Amino acid sequence: MRTNLESDSILTATVGIASPVLGVITSFQEQIEWTLRVASLIVGLMVGAISLITMVKKMRGK
Repeated sequence: MRTNLESDSILTATVGIASPVLGVITSFQEQIEWTLRVASLIVGLMVGAISLITMVKKMRGK
């Protein structure tokens, strides 16, 4: 019987921890989305710049 109590306590603790975390994520959703968009833009610009540099180096080599 004690194992049921322990598993119930673990489940209750997990739900108790997950609820506030989901609340924080929900409240900061707009900021998280903005950060991800800016980060993806920066990565895209870096890939484009590296591709351009590589193309210029290949054209100069010919």
